[in-house]
Order: sequence, then C-alpha cells, then structure tokens
Amino acid sequence: MLFENQNFASRLKKPVSLDEHVFRFCEFSDIQFDGGDITSAFLACSFTDCGWYWGLFNTCVLVDVKFLNCTFRGTTFSGARFVNCEFENCVFLKDNLNSSCTFNQVNWFACKQKNCTGLENEFRTRDKERSYIS
Repeated sequence: MLFENQNFASRLKKPVSLDEHVFRFCEFSDIQFDGGDITSAFLACSFTDCGWYWGLFNTCVLVDVKFLNCTFRGTTFSGARFVNCEFENCVFLKDNLNSSCTFNQVNWFACKQKNCTGLENEFRTRDKERSYIS
C-alpha cells in the first residue's frame, strides 16, 4: 500500500505498519516502535524523535530519508539499502540483553551522519569511494 504526504505522530493507526508498504514524503515523529519487521520502502521521509527497540530493518530501502534525534536499541539492519540518508543526533545502543545493533550486508550510498553514537564504526569500515558516510 502506498502512503504519501502523511504525518504520523505518536503512533501508527491500522492499516499502517512498517512492513511491506511504500512511504513517500511522509513524516514520522515521537513514535516508539517495539520489535517488528521494517521491510517497507521509504522515499524522502523523515523520522524525528523516534525509537526502535529490537527493530528488524530487513531488506528495506530508504532513499533521501532523514533521522533526527532517533534511538535504536538492539536493532538489526540486514540487507537494508540506505541512499542519500542523513542521521543527526541519533544513538545506536545495546538492548536489555546487552546486544548491540547489527549491520549485516547493509549498503550505504552517499549518506551522512552528524553527532551520532554507535554508527561511526560502521561507517569507518566502508569503502570511501562507494559508500563512505561523512
């Protein structure tokens, strides 16, 4: 299902979920996600003051997405593609079982991060020509 030019604040209402949809020009703010699959496509969206606990960003596609003041706890990023995305003042923390966020087979293209914690090692390991995030 396509969601376009929608503003989601504090929570998502059914039939909206982050699984198997397309979001274009949408704004998400002050939403706390607990678990669940994130397999949608996000195009020119923004996430502000959102948090994920045990989120599973599996094979999702994010293009021109901005994350501002977001918190990720024990979140798994597997096979996700980030294109021209920005992360500002975001933190990537361990969950209550002491498990860190993981980044397996993630592709970063022309992304940026500013004042983030827990993401800098992921960016340092990437090839500067292909997927470096400054």
